[in-house]
Amino acid sequence: MDVEEGSSSCSSTMTNDELPKKRIKLMDSVCDDIEDINISRLPHNALVNIFKYLDFKTISNCSTMCNSFHKASNDILLYKNITLKYTMSKEHIEAYFSKISSPKSLYIEYKFYDKRQQTEDYTEFNKHVTFALKEFGKSLASIHFESCRSGEILQLLSECTNLKRANFCRCKATFESLPKICTLTDIYFLCSDIPNFILKKTLKNNPNLKTIILLDNINIYENGIAEIIGQYNRNIEEIHFCEKRRVRAKGMRAIARCNKLKVLKLTGGPYQCDPEDSLQQMAAGCPLLERLSIYGWNGINDDNLLPVLQCCTQLKILDLRGLDISIKSCREAALSLPLLRQLDVYKCSRIKKAQFLKLQQDFQEIEFAIS
Repeated sequence: MDVEEGSSSCSSTMTNDELPKKRIKLMDSVCDDIEDINISRLPHNALVNIFKYLDFKTISNCSTMCNSFHKASNDILLYKNITLKYTMSKEHIEAYFSKISSPKSLYIEYKFYDKRQQTEDYTEFNKHVTFALKEFGKSLASIHFESCRSGEILQLLSECTNLKRANFCRCKATFESLPKICTLTDIYFLCSDIPNFILKKTLKNNPNLKTIILLDNINIYENGIAEIIGQYNRNIEEIHFCEKRRVRAKGMRAIARCNKLKVLKLTGGPYQCDPEDSLQQMAAGCPLLERLSIYGWNGINDDNLLPVLQCCTQLKILDLRGLDISIKSCREAALSLPLLRQLDVYKCSRIKKAQFLKLQQDFQEIEFAIS
């Protein structure tokens, strides 16, 4: 007992300055160990993994520092995903090409298009892009075009005979060669100008399509696209439409044929339309749905939403913003969908806040959103 009291009194008499000193000494020893680490002695694979996070210019600078850095900088794994930007110099791009053999993805970026500004001269840059597409096109599995408005460049898509993923952001062209590709699994168009008949033809020629995303494009007629998907792309797993011409009952019935569909997002703001029996058919035809977003479809109410809540039991995320539903649908969703994690009923005017707060208390495992 005396020993315990003595040790206690001894510990209580320690000054406050002693503990920080010990911490400082510990930190000093750690810093000394860090300083002793020579990064050039790391295994080759470790260096390559570090270099993956660096741009080509930085890697080039590192390659001159030591032999191990030089070897790592030449590893072909660093050049599977390549990027060409209009700001790159001719010397930079040529040095880049000297390292590349069989890339898997290609990202091509032009200056953001602004019709109020003077048109850029891409003559030199287009030469390099043309070389890349002709030289590496057959090895590419993924391609991304940013603000490309050159029909001659996009015509070279025909060189990419094994392409799986194609992304187009703010692009404009005839896209005549796009339907020639028959290996696509993912298509993404954002703010682009593509002829509607070209997109339809592309969908017909790519029966293994898994994902199609159309956001704020020009000339796209969603209902016609939905009908093509329901006829030729029944293995599709994700659809996201956000266009001025919205999917209506006829288009929804076509989508109902895609029984492997997991994500369906129909967004873009409020519009009036009678869903008729399309939601019931969609619920019966797409039982694997995990995410459903039907934004602003004012014709949808508690009655025609009910089949979705009863049949699509795999739903995890449900976005019902702006619908003419009551708290009845919210409670039915919480009770019928065992995997539900998110429910968004923002701007659903019939749902009272007091009712919603009670629902939140009853189902705390679900993340709710309301105006």
